[in-house]
Amino acid sequence: MRQSLTICLILLSTLALKAQTGSVEISTGGFSFVPAFTSKEPNLIINAGTNPKRRLSGHLMYMMRIKSATPTTVVLITRYKLVDKKFKAILGIHMPAFQMTENYAVTSFFGRELTLNYPVSKKMSVGSFILNGNARNSDFKVTLVSLNSNFHQQKWNFFTQGYFLSVGDMTGVAETISYDISAHFQAKAFGNYTITDSQFIGTVGLKYTL
Repeated sequence: MRQSLTICLILLSTLALKAQTGSVEISTGGFSFVPAFTSKEPNLIINAGTNPKRRLSGHLMYMMRIKSATPTTVVLITRYKLVDKKFKAILGIHMPAFQMTENYAVTSFFGRELTLNYPVSKKMSVGSFILNGNARNSDFKVTLVSLNSNFHQQKWNFFTQGYFLSVGDMTGVAETISYDISAHFQAKAFGNYTITDSQFIGTVGLKYTL
């Protein structure tokens, strides 16, 4: 496992050096593709990627706990545009994702994602996100099915999700609100409410885009 993590970190470093897009975010919580799994502890979130306008692109996400300066998550993603017109369909492979405890116990996760998006107006688009995956060193499996809408008005952006999660048969809603302070800085607020168990997660952050 340590060898796999080392190889992944080398690949991540290589991608970061060649990155054409990138951002750094300080948040009171973390980030998860599954809204209900969002961390409640402060994290530093780094994203980098190759040109997203190309049909094939590579992306990385690195999260670190601010309090202990230990890694939280490392994800390497390859995405391919199956359909790249007004309607977009993008297939992604997480190869793999690593999650780490503060004691550096590592769990690896192999995932597959499908993103669908269609603009209904200049300000609004609708879509869906499907994530299916399994842990490589345990029997954990997860499927997420999400329907979403994205509304943009001047400097404000509202991303709304309704989702079903196979783990615990959870249903929930999540909202991400962002405000463009400048060309590079963005303020963000995230909230998730899991209807099944009435749990709420809220975070705020400041994001710098290169």
